[in-house]
Amino acid sequence: MSAYAWGVGCDPDWRVALAQALAQATADSATPAQPGDDRDRLGIVYLTAALGARLDELLAALREATAVEHWVGAVAHGVCAGEREISDEPALALMLADFPRGGVRVFSGREPPPAADERDARGAIRSHTALVHADPATPDLPELVADMATRTATGFLFGGIVASGGSAGATQIADIPLSGGLSGAVFADTVSVLTRVTQGASPIAAEHQISACSSQFITELDDRPALDVLLEDLGVTERVRASRDGDEILQALPADRLGQGLFVGLTSGHPDRGIGFGDYLIRNVVGIDPHNRVIAVAAQPKVGDRAVFCTRDRQAARRDLTRICTELRAQIEEDKLEVRGALYHSCVARGEHLFATSGAELEIIRHNLGEVALIGFHAGGEIARDRIHGHTGVLTLFV
Repeated sequence: MSAYAWGVGCDPDWRVALAQALAQATADSATPAQPGDDRDRLGIVYLTAALGARLDELLAALREATAVEHWVGAVAHGVCAGEREISDEPALALMLADFPRGGVRVFSGREPPPAADERDARGAIRSHTALVHADPATPDLPELVADMATRTATGFLFGGIVASGGSAGATQIADIPLSGGLSGAVFADTVSVLTRVTQGASPIAAEHQISACSSQFITELDDRPALDVLLEDLGVTERVRASRDGDEILQALPADRLGQGLFVGLTSGHPDRGIGFGDYLIRNVVGIDPHNRVIAVAAQPKVGDRAVFCTRDRQAARRDLTRICTELRAQIEEDKLEVRGALYHSCVARGEHLFATSGAELEIIRHNLGEVALIGFHAGGEIARDRIHGHTGVLTLFV
């Protein structure tokens, strides 16, 4: 088996950008489809908003140039391909992938995915995992993602929230330009996929159990006032911890540690100590109430959840991305697998914003996994399993 064909183009004229990407893909090592091939072909394309106004024409040109009928994709905050990360320029990245016959099916609100228990004539589960693109304007999006996970046999999704923009509001491609809801591709159990989530956060102290909360407010941690626990974790003096003066408390916070913001990681289980923050949902701490000793977070916590306060940290993010790549490489080597292609959906707040240099994340992946055929996009929220994450990267390998 050969690697998937992929390419990237960057130009204000979508035709020129597409020609650049196709020229690179044509020169790639993927074997072109032949009559009678017992496989399905899928095209994946991601593009920045500057090129999103011509999705109809772009899709027609892609089909004509590649003879690939089925395409999924999205308008994004930025795209990545190979070692390039492009955010502020008109650009597109594409991949041409092939799968066993019946191994992939495009879905959207107009074309629902197969049922989780549906099998094809060969006995394969038709909806095993799914690549999901989500429109940010969709109401109740977390619930919609969770419901989509139940429509797969494994409950495992990967993908991200796309940007707004495009012709007539279109933000996604699922064989046609679309807006709203979810779209993407479902894969049968004949398609082997490996996925990991990397966090861009570093823990401040030990985890706690939420003992009381309401709506987006955490009132107690470990049966103590939540604000008292947070301030203790941050090393604030006992005198200030007892204060009801909001300004005094804010001035006492360690600004050097919180320069990238203050977050809380939430999980309903007891995460394996070996996976770092892989099982945590990272959300912003958005406010404190010094009188009632309450913390407000950008989430809906539940009593019994585990919580750990954390900050965004460049070095921690590098270590965690290296960790997931190392885990994947070990599994590939142990199971004697071959990587055919990869998708990387990374938070728009990561990339150059967190790593200081453009393409740093992609270089870490390349350094640890070798010359992988890879494309992806910068997301407004990353989808992994049945949840929408933030400040994460979702790396998926087709093997």
